[in-house]
Amino acid sequence: MPISHHLIPFNFGLAYLDSLKFPFVPAKGVKLPLSLPFQVFTMKKNTAFLFLATLLHLSEGQTKPKLLPWAFEPLPLGSVKPLGWLQGELRIMADGLAGHELDFYPYVKDSPWLNGTAEYTRLGEAVPYWFNGLVPLAYSLDDQRLKDQVHSVVSRVLEMQYEDGWIGPENATNPDRNLWGRIPFLLGMIQLAEANPTGWHEKLVLSITRHMREAHRILKTGGSGYSNCGADVSFIDCSWGQIRMHDMVIVIQWLLENAKLEDNDVTMLWEVMHLLYELSKWKWETWYTEDQYEKVVSDAYPSNPMFPYNHRLKASAVIRRFTHKEDLVEATNKAVEWTFRYHGSPSGSILADESQRDLAPFMGSELCATVETGYSLAYLYQALGTNGFADRAETVIYNALPVMLTHDAWGHQYLSRPNQPFAQRLVDRASHFTTNGGAATVYSLEPQYPCCTVNHPQGYPKFVANSWVRAEKGLAHVLLGPSLVTTSIPGAGQVSIKCETNYPFSDTLFYTVSSDTAFNLFLRVPTWATLSKSAITVTTSQGGSIINSSAPISPDPLSGLHRVSLPAGKSTVNYTIGSSIRVETRDSGAVSVYVGNLLYALDVGEEVTTSLPHRWYDNDPNSEGTREFSQVPNIKDTYFNNTKPWNVAIDPATLEYHPGNASSGHQMGRGFAPEVGKGADNFVSVRGCEIKWDTLSGGVAPAPPPKGEKCQGDGRTYRLIPYGLAKVHMSELPTLKL
Repeated sequence: MPISHHLIPFNFGLAYLDSLKFPFVPAKGVKLPLSLPFQVFTMKKNTAFLFLATLLHLSEGQTKPKLLPWAFEPLPLGSVKPLGWLQGELRIMADGLAGHELDFYPYVKDSPWLNGTAEYTRLGEAVPYWFNGLVPLAYSLDDQRLKDQVHSVVSRVLEMQYEDGWIGPENATNPDRNLWGRIPFLLGMIQLAEANPTGWHEKLVLSITRHMREAHRILKTGGSGYSNCGADVSFIDCSWGQIRMHDMVIVIQWLLENAKLEDNDVTMLWEVMHLLYELSKWKWETWYTEDQYEKVVSDAYPSNPMFPYNHRLKASAVIRRFTHKEDLVEATNKAVEWTFRYHGSPSGSILADESQRDLAPFMGSELCATVETGYSLAYLYQALGTNGFADRAETVIYNALPVMLTHDAWGHQYLSRPNQPFAQRLVDRASHFTTNGGAATVYSLEPQYPCCTVNHPQGYPKFVANSWVRAEKGLAHVLLGPSLVTTSIPGAGQVSIKCETNYPFSDTLFYTVSSDTAFNLFLRVPTWATLSKSAITVTTSQGGSIINSSAPISPDPLSGLHRVSLPAGKSTVNYTIGSSIRVETRDSGAVSVYVGNLLYALDVGEEVTTSLPHRWYDNDPNSEGTREFSQVPNIKDTYFNNTKPWNVAIDPATLEYHPGNASSGHQMGRGFAPEVGKGADNFVSVRGCEIKWDTLSGGVAPAPPPKGEKCQGDGRTYRLIPYGLAKVHMSELPTLKL
C-alpha cells in the first residue's frame, strides 16, 4: 500500500530515515508525504531505501514491521539428539580434533579472544569459527567436557567485553576492529542461549544487544571496520563482513524472535539490518543474473566475487525476511540452481578453492565450503520450504563431509577432488588449483589455510540440529537420519520421537512416538524417491486395541512432506523410501552413480603412510614437518595412494546394487566408521575395463575423463563404494559398452 500520513507519527525508524542522505525514487503509484525528511545522497541502484520498502508492508494500525515467518520453524538447539551411526560420527569428532583444539591448538588455545596472541589472520576469526561449531557439538551429544569448554570460553569473552559493547579483543583504537570476526561467535552465542536458556539466555541476549548498539553506532558514522577500512587493510579483509552480512542479520532476527527487548533496541536492530545491507558493496541478488553470473570461469582471479559462494546461497532468503521482497525467492532459487549446475561437485559440495571454478573433476571443494553449504541449504529449507534444498543438504553432509575427514577425525583435507586416486604432498608441482597449493588434499591438522581446522566442527552438529522442524500442528523430519527429538508443540503438549535407521545406507526408517495429545508427524519424501515403491505403515494403540493402517504416500509438491496424523499416546511408524540406482551425466560426459542420496565411487584401494605434520605456511618440499605438536600423537600428516587401477571406464547398463547388512534399519552402528573396513558394507557392482587416461603436470591429478577410449585388456567387474568411505576415489567415470 502507499505510505500515507498515518505512518508519520510512528516513532519506529524516523530518526534513522532523518539521518540518511539519498534521493528516493518511489515505486510507480506510491505517493510520499512531503513531511518525510529526505536529503540528497547518491547510492547505487536505490538499495538504500529497503528500510522504507519494509514500511510499505505494514498493515493498517500496525506500529512495527515484522519478519516474514519461517516456512518451517527451527527447533531450539538441544531438542534433537543424534542416534546410531550419526551419533558415532559426532562422537568421533568430539574425541578427535574438534573436541581438543582448546587443549593444544595455538589459534584457539592462545587466541587474542582468550587474552593470547596467536592468530592466522587479522580478521580474528579462529575462536569464533571454532565456537560456532563446538556449541552444537557439545549440546547435541550432551557432552559435559565440551560444554565446559564452551562455558569457559564464552565466560572469558564476556569478561573482556568492552564498555562500549564491543565483543572481541580489539579496543576502540585498534585498526583491526572489524565486524566480520564477531559474526561466527555471535552465531555460537545464540545457539548456547537456546540450548541452555536458564544458565545463559539472559546474559547472552544482554551481551549481544550491547554489541549491536556499538555496531549501530559504527554503521551510522562511516562503517569503520565494515565498509570503510584503513589504508593498510586489504580489499578482501575489508569485504569479508560485507560478503557475509546476512549471517549477522540471522543473529539480529534471532534476537527479534526470541528475546524480550526494549522498544528502542528493537528499532536499533531493524536499523542495523538495513544499514548492513545498504552499506555492503555485495548485493547477491544482482549477481545471479544472466549478465553478471559467470557460468564458465577461465581466469585464476576472475571478476567473479570469490570466496563465500557457499554462504551466499542463503543471503537473499535472509534479506527477504526483513525486506519482504518476494523477488528474492527467485534470486535464491537461481543462486542454488546455477551454482550447482555450473560449479557443483557430484558429492554435493561446490567446486571452488576460494574462487568458484568450473566442473573439472581435478578441481577441489573446500572443507569450509562443505560444512557451510550444508548449513545454508538447511536454512533455505526452513525459510522457503523447497524440497530440493533438503535433498542437497543431505547429499553434501552424507558424501562431501565424511570423505574429507580421517576415520578418527584428527585429520582433514583442505580440498577434496571428485577424482582423487591419491592424496599426496606435492608442493613442488603445479596444483591446478586457483589459489591453493599441492598440499591441499593431504589429511592433516593444517593441510592448507587454518580456517577449515577451526570451522569444520559445525558440519554434523548443525545438520542434526536442523533435521527436525515445526510444521502445521506438529513436527516434520526433513533431514533424514537416526535421531531423537523431544519438544513441545503449541496446543499439543510434549512429544518425543525416536527414529532408528541406517539411512542413507538403507531405505527404511522406524519411528517410535510418544505424545500427550494428537498431532501431525510429517515425513519428507526425497525428490529422487520412487513413490510406487515407498510406503508408510502406522501402528497405534487405542482403547486397548492395536490398530495398523497404511495409505498411499502423497507428498506436498513443494516441501515434499507427507502428513501422518497420530493420536495421543504411543505409536510406531515404519517408513520405506523407494530408491534405485541413479546415473547422472557430468559436464565431461562421464557419469556419477547414486543410490538414494549416497554417491558411489570406484574402489581404488588405499595404502596409507604418515609423517610429522606440516604447518600451513611450510611450502618446502624437503621439509620433514614440525615437532611442535609432539605431545598430541594423533596429529600427523596422512597420505593415501591407490592400490587398484583408477583409469577405468564403466558400462552403466551393468550397474547392480548390493545392500549388504545396512538394509536392516534397526542395526544402527554402521556408517562412516573409524576403522577401515568396519563401515557400511553396501556397494554397487559394474562391468568395466582399464583405458588410456593421462594425468596432469607430472601426476598431480587425473586429467578430465577421456571420451571414446577402447579397453586396454579384458573387461571385468568393479566395485563402487560409498564416497564418504573412499578417501581416495574416482566419482566421475567415462562410459563404454561391453
